[in-house]
Amino acid sequence: MKSTEREAKAAEPVAAETAKAQETNENGDELTPQEKVFPLNFLCQYVMERRGELEQFETQELKDTIHVTETLQDLLHRMVEDCAGQDGLSVENVLDLRKELETILGMLQHHRQHLTRKGLVFENMNNMLRQAEPLIHRLLFFDNLVNAYNRYFYVSYSNELFRRAKPHGGLSMAFFDIDNFKQYNTDFGHETGDKVLQTVCDIIQRRIHTTEGLYLIRMGGDEFVILDDGVISYEAFLRLLTEIRQAIASDRSICGRSVTISIGASNAAADGAKSTWDVYQHADARLYVAKNHGKNTIVDVG
Repeated sequence: MKSTEREAKAAEPVAAETAKAQETNENGDELTPQEKVFPLNFLCQYVMERRGELEQFETQELKDTIHVTETLQDLLHRMVEDCAGQDGLSVENVLDLRKELETILGMLQHHRQHLTRKGLVFENMNNMLRQAEPLIHRLLFFDNLVNAYNRYFYVSYSNELFRRAKPHGGLSMAFFDIDNFKQYNTDFGHETGDKVLQTVCDIIQRRIHTTEGLYLIRMGGDEFVILDDGVISYEAFLRLLTEIRQAIASDRSICGRSVTISIGASNAAADGAKSTWDVYQHADARLYVAKNHGKNTIVDVG
């Protein structure tokens, strides 16, 4: 594997979502990078504009609150002075006080409308953020070409998956690549090479997409990882890999050729691995063994 592949380090966990199908625009064409980023730019602009609006609301609300409070204090003070030494207030005084109270109540009503408007702005911002979360996640962690997670997903999530799998038989990993992949690019062009990658991933996704806890990750080029965070046993994981390898080898949809993959497999508990990096190294080393022993095979623990 490439040297950069060997230096992969896992980072802190982030909440993940299930992989979705490749996005297209209204014409059915794959989204361009600009189209993918546009909603995120719109979100940022919206939040910044609303932030300024909210700051203005807060400043005005503070001023209104201070003014209403001072007005009420003044009115109460005058009422006390008017009542001092008197059996009651004149009709004129009562009417004047009533008018002032009605004015204050109108100010409070206006203030309440401002608060309602502010609440709607907050609600709109929350809705925008909820809608943007899957987009941001996909932009960061998804490889649209092959409908799989990307290397950054592995870097961000693998440590958490290792910890999650530890009580359930340990993290299982399959590190594989496509045998003689360069020939497809050389003989038929890169478009055919892309089709090979997509076909292989489609076959795998059909077998793992219904099981939460199984992840297909494109590490780069034609190199992939399948992770199991303990949802199935290592024995069941190896059986699944065998089914995948056989299904890929029996497919003839690409140029009439049989595409094959070589797989190196590892399990944290079986290998006594102390980290995701240990599991990765075991799987990587076994992939080399598989490549050197005829390809189209799986090499696992032992």
